[in-house]
Amino acid sequence: MRKRTKRTITIVFMLVLMAGAFQTAEAAASPAQVNLTAKQTASKTVTLTWKKVSGADGYEIYRRTGSSGSYTKIKTITGGSTLTCKNTGLSIGKKYYYKVRAYDKQGSRIIRGKYSTAKSVTVTNYKPVFAVSLAASINRGEKTIKITITSSSKNDTMYMDPAFALEDLGSGGKVHNLQIISYEKPEKNLKGNLAEGKRLLLRAGEKAILTCKIDSTFSYNRNKAQLTACLSYKQKDYVGVCDTEGKVKIYTEEEYYDYITEKQGD
Repeated sequence: MRKRTKRTITIVFMLVLMAGAFQTAEAAASPAQVNLTAKQTASKTVTLTWKKVSGADGYEIYRRTGSSGSYTKIKTITGGSTLTCKNTGLSIGKKYYYKVRAYDKQGSRIIRGKYSTAKSVTVTNYKPVFAVSLAASINRGEKTIKITITSSSKNDTMYMDPAFALEDLGSGGKVHNLQIISYEKPEKNLKGNLAEGKRLLLRAGEKAILTCKIDSTFSYNRNKAQLTACLSYKQKDYVGVCDTEGKVKIYTEEEYYDYITEKQGD
C-alpha cells in the first residue's frame, strides 16, 4: 500500500513538473515573423507597413543605409495594433534597408521574434520635375500664346490642369488665366485639342507645345512673366511656379499656401 501511494505521489509530482514545463515553453514562445512592406510615399519619406502579429506587444524597427554595414534601431513601437511607421528626413539618391521584428512582454522578460525579410527603398525626387519655356510674344491676332513644357520626371506620368495663371510682374502683378486649347508632342508626332475639363498627360521625358487662349490686351513681357500651373503626380497635387528666368519651383499644396501667405505679407 505504501509503495502504491509512493508511486502515485511520484507520478503526480512528475505531471506537475511536466505541466509547468509546458507552460514555460508556451510562455516563452517567440512572436511570429513580421511580413514587411516598404515604399516611398512622399519627398524624403519612406512608409513601412506590416500585418499584425498575434500576441505582439510592439515592434522594433531597424534601418541600414547602403548595401553594407550594420542595422540601427530607429524606433520602438509600443503597441501591438500599430502597423505602420514613417521614416522622414531621408536623403535623395540613397538606398535604405529596413527590417522589423515583433516583441512580446512576459513579466520582466521581453521575447523577440525573428526579423522580417529586409526591404530596400532608393529615395528619389518625389516631386515632379519639368521645364517651362514661354513664347517671346503673344499672337494677338489669334489671341494665343505658346508654352513649351518638358517633363524630366522619371518613370511616372504628370497630369497638368488645363488652366494656367500668368502674372505680369511688370504691371503690379496683374494676373491672367490661360486655357489650353491644343497641344503638340513633336517627338511622337501627336497633335490634338484638349477637351474641356480634361488634363494634359505628360509621360516621363515628354515635351508638349501648348497653345493657350489669352487676352490680347494683356501686357506681356516674357522677362517679367511668372507662370503658375497645377498638376498631379504620384496621386498627389502640386503647384509649379516658373519664375522670370525659366526656373520652376514645385510646391505641395501646403507649401504653396505658405508661399502665397508670405508673398502677400510682403
